[in-house]
Amino acid sequence: MKTQKSNFLGFRLPEDVLEKLELIAKQKATTRGIAAKNGIEQWINRELYNQSNQMINIPKNLLTNLLSFKYSKEQYNKTIQESVNIITDIMKFIISKPMNEETFEDYMKFSIYFFGSKGLNWFNTFDININENNFFLMGLHDLDEKFSNFFQIFYKKLLTEHFNFNIIMNLEETTSNLIHLDLNLKKVNENQ
Repeated sequence: MKTQKSNFLGFRLPEDVLEKLELIAKQKATTRGIAAKNGIEQWINRELYNQSNQMINIPKNLLTNLLSFKYSKEQYNKTIQESVNIITDIMKFIISKPMNEETFEDYMKFSIYFFGSKGLNWFNTFDININENNFFLMGLHDLDEKFSNFFQIFYKKLLTEHFNFNIIMNLEETTSNLIHLDLNLKKVNENQ
């Protein structure tokens, strides 16, 4: 993503809010200023999207609870498909670019930001690397295997349905706190 110009904004906060900000900065191993800047960016992006689309935020523990319901395979797949569509709509809204081969890396970089420590905080660590046709994803979280499975399916659907890739699996691993994908991607029209 390209760097944007920035301006200075200063304001006062009550002592109790500053103490909370200090705690967050220590947990994230950063400064209060950067923690505040990240929090404001995150809130603005969510608020603008929520207002324009009449949506609400779902914390990670609520997502895990939703995934714990007894779904039929068809209901589960439908839930994941709807989630993929909603999250891609959010990404399109914020990135403001079409989803195609040229913007693929922009979307993957944004998804690290979105799901990781600056966004929804669904993952404790989250990394995606892309080089040539290889796609590597690793995410650590503190939830359960249903959460891991959800994101494994989410990314495979995102890649095949929104970016039009065929996937050749090198490695696919999910555990109660890990998702690890190592994929070889080929554009659909390259295989014809």
